[in-house]
Amino acid sequence: MVFLKKYNLFCFIIYFFNLILICSQIKAENAPLNIQKYCEGALEFYLDRPDLETEFNRRLEFCKVTIKDISPQGFETNPIISDFRSMYGVNGRTRMQIHQGIDIIGNANQPIIAIADGIVLETEEKLCEGPSLVIDHGKSVTGERLIAVYTHTGTFLVKEGDKVKRGMPVAKLPEKIKFPCMARVRHLHLQIGQEYCEKEEKNKWGCDFFIKDKYSSLNPHLFWSNGKNKVTCYDENKEFEKGTITYPFFCKKI
Repeated sequence: MVFLKKYNLFCFIIYFFNLILICSQIKAENAPLNIQKYCEGALEFYLDRPDLETEFNRRLEFCKVTIKDISPQGFETNPIISDFRSMYGVNGRTRMQIHQGIDIIGNANQPIIAIADGIVLETEEKLCEGPSLVIDHGKSVTGERLIAVYTHTGTFLVKEGDKVKRGMPVAKLPEKIKFPCMARVRHLHLQIGQEYCEKEEKNKWGCDFFIKDKYSSLNPHLFWSNGKNKVTCYDENKEFEKGTITYPFFCKKI
């Protein structure tokens, strides 16, 4: 009888661990995010640089263990590699300042979409950041002004003064990763401030960037349409509350 009880216990343990293994395999097979694909796509700079193979491998591993899959249930979208308030950049190096935006990796020429309705204040190619787009998205549901900076982009799809609608393509991710602040990683840097630096104020005290609150910017995760920290995908068939934001990339249903 004792032997039988031990045998049954042994069988149960084997069954339990097999069940865990099967569930893990199913979860892996149904995982909404192909980490390797996204990381390799963001690191295309290195395809033409075999002399930097060691650096590529190091950054690929950093990307794979760092990226955050923020895809809402039932969707897949571009992951974040350096989140708001992160102390590490897209290249794995320690930042001089706490991160004031979110860095989202992606592929060449991938459309970047407006996070809300707004007016294009500025399009400029800066020496370090590269092509950058500034859009006034009005006020948030809690009263903050939402001045969004979309930087490290490629081709602009809008011009200064244009009115944009939520979900409208406003730019593309670059084909070539050639500006220093891109850190050899293709990504969108999205930052939200409240005080725009007018053109006549540029390159003066407190206006070396597009917004005066460069180092005290708003956390984008507080303004998603589905609620705080609930990344929201744009859906052309859905109405979104004014003063909230949606993700700057299209989501794919899975």
